[in-house]
Amino acid sequence: MNNINASSKVLASAASGIVPLIIDNQGDADAIFGRTGIHFKDLDNPTNELDLGEFCRLFSEAANQTGNENFGLHFGSDFEPRRLGAIGYAAISSPTLAAALRNMETYFPAHQEQSSFGLIRDSDMLWLSYQINDPRIDSRRQDAELSMGMFLNIFRHALGSNWSPLEIRFEHNRPTNPKEHERIFGAPVLFGRRTNALAFRRSDLDARMPDADPYLFSIVEAFLQSRCQLHANPENFAATVRNQIKLNLSTTVPTIAEIAHLFDLSDTEFQQELNTHRLSFKVLLRAAREELSLHYIDD
Repeated sequence: MNNINASSKVLASAASGIVPLIIDNQGDADAIFGRTGIHFKDLDNPTNELDLGEFCRLFSEAANQTGNENFGLHFGSDFEPRRLGAIGYAAISSPTLAAALRNMETYFPAHQEQSSFGLIRDSDMLWLSYQINDPRIDSRRQDAELSMGMFLNIFRHALGSNWSPLEIRFEHNRPTNPKEHERIFGAPVLFGRRTNALAFRRSDLDARMPDADPYLFSIVEAFLQSRCQLHANPENFAATVRNQIKLNLSTTVPTIAEIAHLFDLSDTEFQQELNTHRLSFKVLLRAAREELSLHYIDD
């Protein structure tokens, strides 16, 4: 599953509802699915694994065949968090928006492989960044727009349907009709940036999730843990540590003890985890700073 030569996977729950939207757009679902390696029956079980490249191609084909270049944007903006499956339930059953985002960051590799999902602190606001890291996948626009729409609805689940982010960024080039993006997100939208990102206020993190359910969370967390195997995967573990460092970098540098606390580990246990995966905290700290530098340069 973690072999770089193996195809990246995404859970089928991420495509829940695509066929009705194709029909609403007067598209031919048989023709669209026929151009990818995905079959209708693959979507019957939300825990089925889809090839991530084929998943992206499915939405690109849907946009091309229906003539709706904003197909992914509309799909994501209407996507209820619970339809995202385990990762969606993990978010909405969390006690606060802060916990929801932290849980999504921790378990995102269980939902989608070779992709980054994390938070970056930027003065008095935060950025939720998302990007596919698999270099073999180049058709990413529809996935980026549907994913950011899904994440927007996680925020609106906690903050209300009228909530809007401060800014949205996409890595793909400016489309023909960007005003549709600004209408849906209710915020300025920039294109051709270094990654896909959503900016919001730090105070938003305090919002309570209206459907918080510790029992439900314990169930979906067990499923996500069984898939994620976070501490058995050096790449995922390193990325999560870097994201926590970036979130806590300010005028002072977070200590190894502070980061260990975020993982509910003692200093010694956290250092053992690093040693097990042949990772250096200093190297991860430097990498996090470099990633933040690129973010600020992009500004």
